[in-house]
Order: sequence, then structure tokens, then C-alpha cells
Amino acid sequence: MSGLLNLGARALMSNQVALQVTGNNISNVNTAGYSRQTAVMSAVQGEFTGSGYIGKGVEVSTVQRVYDQFLAKQATATASIKALDVTRAEKVAQMENIFVGGTNGLGQAINNTINAFSDVANAPSDLTARTVAITQTQEMASRFKSASNQLSDLQQNAKLQLGDDEVVINAMAKQLATLNAQIAFALSSGQPPNDLLDKRDNMLNQLNQKVQTTTVAADDGSLNVFLANQPLVLGAQSATVSFSQPKGFPGDQNTLKLQITQAGGQVTEIDENSLTGGEVVGLLKFHNTDLAEARNLLGRMALAVTHEMNTQHVSGVDLNGNAGTNLFNPIGISAIAATGNSTATINAFVANDSQLQLSDYKLTFGAAGVISSVTRLSDNTVVTPSPATALPITVDGLTIQAGSGTPANGDTFLLRPYDQAAQQVQVAIASPSALAVANPIQATLGTQNTGTMTLASLQSNPATATGGPPLGYLASVQTATPMAIKFTSSNQYQFVDPSSGSVITPAGPFTYTPGQPIPAVGDVHSQGWTMTLTGTPKAGDSIVVQRPTTTADLATQKKDGGNAKSLYNLSTKATYDKTPLSDTYAALMAQIGVRSQSAQYAADVSTSIASNAEAARTSVSGVNLDEEAAHLLQYQQAYQASAKIVQTAQSIFDTLLQTMR
Repeated sequence: MSGLLNLGARALMSNQVALQVTGNNISNVNTAGYSRQTAVMSAVQGEFTGSGYIGKGVEVSTVQRVYDQFLAKQATATASIKALDVTRAEKVAQMENIFVGGTNGLGQAINNTINAFSDVANAPSDLTARTVAITQTQEMASRFKSASNQLSDLQQNAKLQLGDDEVVINAMAKQLATLNAQIAFALSSGQPPNDLLDKRDNMLNQLNQKVQTTTVAADDGSLNVFLANQPLVLGAQSATVSFSQPKGFPGDQNTLKLQITQAGGQVTEIDENSLTGGEVVGLLKFHNTDLAEARNLLGRMALAVTHEMNTQHVSGVDLNGNAGTNLFNPIGISAIAATGNSTATINAFVANDSQLQLSDYKLTFGAAGVISSVTRLSDNTVVTPSPATALPITVDGLTIQAGSGTPANGDTFLLRPYDQAAQQVQVAIASPSALAVANPIQATLGTQNTGTMTLASLQSNPATATGGPPLGYLASVQTATPMAIKFTSSNQYQFVDPSSGSVITPAGPFTYTPGQPIPAVGDVHSQGWTMTLTGTPKAGDSIVVQRPTTTADLATQKKDGGNAKSLYNLSTKATYDKTPLSDTYAALMAQIGVRSQSAQYAADVSTSIASNAEAARTSVSGVNLDEEAAHLLQYQQAYQASAKIVQTAQSIFDTLLQTMR
């Protein structure tokens, strides 16, 4: 009788547990990170009798969570990659919005500035046209600074987000360490603490949304968490993370590195490229790569524009007959010293903007201030002249020169030529009369000419940057000595001294082609000017080039807009990447747009993959209300049947008692 009663009681209690587990599943259907649980029932060992083994009922051996480790890890990893790509795509899209086109764009301001000099060329002595040119120049400088400031705002925002993530990651690491201790203690009872395990998995998933980690299970049931092979959580102990400037170049304001500090104080710097997921990695990639490239694109354009306009402006003469000065304040380029360097400094300036590469550079010095290597970081190419040489040297259109002191053996510098350039764009002149729009030389056709030759253009060649600081320019026209071009036939000429008529060596004769520059580029007779003639001369025809000296010539010079024409013609001059100056902004927009499009595509793909992985995990571990409702009916019926067994045993026992009476 007792056997039947015990059998029913065990079944009753077991099915009651199954109902509780099912009810718990239903209650937690919307709980994040909850894994469906099942009551695992097993038969109680049967009792031997002469008639064989008779079963003694059922018992709940454990309550088990439905969990697939592979699917869970896959869902966590793909969600981490999604967080990286989505975060980066959002930031790059914000960056793209800075570089707008149309009338409010920086490109339009550059074109307006160049076009304003066309008006000045047509009316060189008109102060209104000159004032408009200066105003347009100031507007362009303002838009350069505005774009730079907006990039700085994005940078600051990224830093603030990283600061918030730092607090969250460190808090999660501590909670994981605490959960490890609780789980290890609970497992000592022999039964799995399902709720704690779910909580730890959910916490680990949230941590991977911030930064991707790897885990290694310990024998006591705790999980050791690693960040790029560096321990973040070991058992019940946790490390801390932080974001700071790189240890190698502490003065690098535009780079942040993830650092992890162990309990013992050991600090390890982690390269974000070794991490493949998490919001933090997306922010670091944006801050250190996308934002840095945008700064370089903007800064390189600022250097090219100001360099071209300064070198041409210095070559001219202002309304008062004075030699031209800088149109823009020269942009300084300083190198960042590495940790452990001597006190020496180095700097650089643009020597040839058509050779500028979109890259930073690493410079290492040997003994006696001799530079031993220059590495272009964009492609890790060593571009140092061989053999090693002392400063100054010119690399990719940049002349690198010594600053204060002499670099010691082993000194290393990081040269970021463009990242602060746009912020430094500033107009150097305010007076309209200071615009040097006249040529420093004049060309006069011979009074005895009989051919149809005419002067098409005369311009002073751009000045040459001479270094600094402060950065200076050497005007191209350095001599006041007149020079005449005298034709020996309709298609040949010589250079002669107009005062004596003697031929200037080399004597030539040289071939004349209408519309081709005289002197040609690289011509030994060049005195810093270039002339273009049209028409057909006759033998004996001449043209004299000289600086104005008489009162009449100086008055004529004030009405000359030759250098303004040269400034206007800069719009078609090829700069870096063989891009015309007027098209540099369009090229910048295209590069930023492609980067944004690529980032958005990666975000769309990783979002789709993460959704599929989470759906696969949920199909196994998630709560299905229809399934749980069916289980309720199943266990309810089993519970009622178990109660019937107990009731039957009770009825038999009562009958037995009545019989015994």
C-alpha cells in the first residue's frame, strides 16, 4: 500500500515541479537573456521482488536550461560585429554631412575666391573689386575653419562616448567577476544555477556589444574573459580598461588607444585592429582612421590652396608698387616627438603640392642629426633618400627641416602634415591696396616691328618656398636687368641685351611657336617670368621685358592685372593626384562619400547576419508560448493522474481499515 502511495506522491511532486518550470518559462518570455528551462525527470530505481523489479516512480533529477553553446557564441560574436559596423557607419555618415556641396560648401568658397581675381584682373585699380576678392578669401578661410571645427566636434563626441563606454565596460567586468564567484559556489551543490548562468551570459553579450572578447571556461564553472589575449576577468578578479593617447607618442592628440590595467598595475596597450567587434572598436576606428583621413584630406587641400595662392601672390606687386606678401599666413607643420626623445624639434613646409601624398610619416634619426629612415605610414614604404642624409630633405613634396636643437641618435618623430592645417587658414592682408595683382615686369613691343606679333600674356612665375619658421617665399623675378627677345626670322629668335644689342648666351637661335611659352619651362634664360606671343613676327621685330622704372611705367603698372590673371588661372593648375585646384573639394567629397557608402554597406550586412544568428539561438533557447501552453496541459493532466493514484491508494487503504474492523 505504501509503495503505491509513494509512487503517486513522487509523480505528484515531479509534475508539480514541471508545472512550476513551465510557468517560470511563461513568466520570463520577455526577459532579456533568459534561456528556456526544462524539468529533467528520471525513473527511481526499481525494487526487486520475486516477481521481478517493480518501479518506484519518478523524480526530478535537475532543472536544465535549453542552451546551445555554439549558437550562443555565434549570436554574441555577430552582434558584436554589428555594433562595430553600425556605430562606425553612423559616425561616418555624420562626417559626410560636414562636406556639403552647393553654394554653402567649401568648394564653392574656393571657386568664388579664385573667380574674384578675374574681376580684379579686369579692373586692377578698382578698390571695390579688390575688397570683394579679400572678402571672398576671408570667407574661404572661414569655411576651412568651420569644417575643421565640425570635425573637432565629432572627435570630442567620440571621446565622450568612449569615456561612457569605459565606465560601462569596467562595471560589467566587475559584475562578471562577482557572478563567477557566485556560480562557482552554487555549482558546488551539484546542480546548475540556471538563472546565474543566464545572467552571466547576458552580461557577457552586453560586454561584447561594447568590445568583443573571448572566453575560456575554468574547472570550477567560472569563465575567464580575454580582451585581445589580455585577461579582463580571471575568476573573481577583474582588470580595468581606459582610453588615452598612445604611449609611444603621448603628444598625438588625434589618436586614442585602448589600454587594459591589471590588478597588479601592469598596463598593456591594445591595437584596435586586433579587435573585430564592439561599439568601442567602431568608435576607435572612426576616431583614429576615418576622422584622421578626413582631417588629412581637408588639411592637404588647405595646404595646396594656400601654398599655390601665396606663391603666386608673392610674385606680384601691390597698388603701391610694393612687392607682394603672403596672402595667407603660412601654415606650420610640426612633428610629434616620441617618448624618450631629446629636446630637439623638427618641422616641415610644402615645397611642391603636386607631390603631396595622403599620409603621415615616421622619422628616425641616427648619429649627428642624420635622418636614418622616413617611413610613409599609408603604405609602410621607406622613402628616405639613400644614403642617409642630414636635414633638410624633401619627401613627397614636403621639405623636412630642423627646428631647435639637433636630434639625438634614436630620436623618433611622427609627422602629421595635414591634421591641423585647415584650422590654421587665415588671411594675412586686410587692405585692398595690398593685393599684389600686378606683374613686377612689363613687356613692350618694339616701335619698329613690322610683323603681326602681339603679346598674349605675361606672368611672373610662382615664388619658391624658403622654409622657416616663419615660412618665407622667394619671389621669382629677382633681377631688374632688361631682356629683349629679337626675331631673326618669322619662326626663330634670340635673347639680347636691349641696351647693347649683344646676344645673351646660349645664343640660339630658338624656335618660335605661336601660343607657346617663352622662355619655356626649364629654359636657361628664364628670369622668373613667362611670356606667350601670338601672330607672325618678321626679322628684326623685338619685345623688351623689364621692371618699370619711369613714372609713366609705374602708373601703367597700377593698371596691370597680370598677376591677378595668374591667380585666377590657378583654378586649372594640377595639384596633388593631378587634380586641378578647383576640383580638389569635389575629389574630397567623393572619397568621403565612398567611405560612408562602404561603412553603411558593412553595417547592413552585419545587421542581417546578426539577426539570423539571434533567430537561430532563440529558436533553441527562446520561450515559445504555444509550446509552453501545450506543456501546461500535458503536465496538468499528468498531475491530475498522479493525484488519482494517491486517491486510489487512499481508497484502498480506507477499505482495508474497514475490513480489519
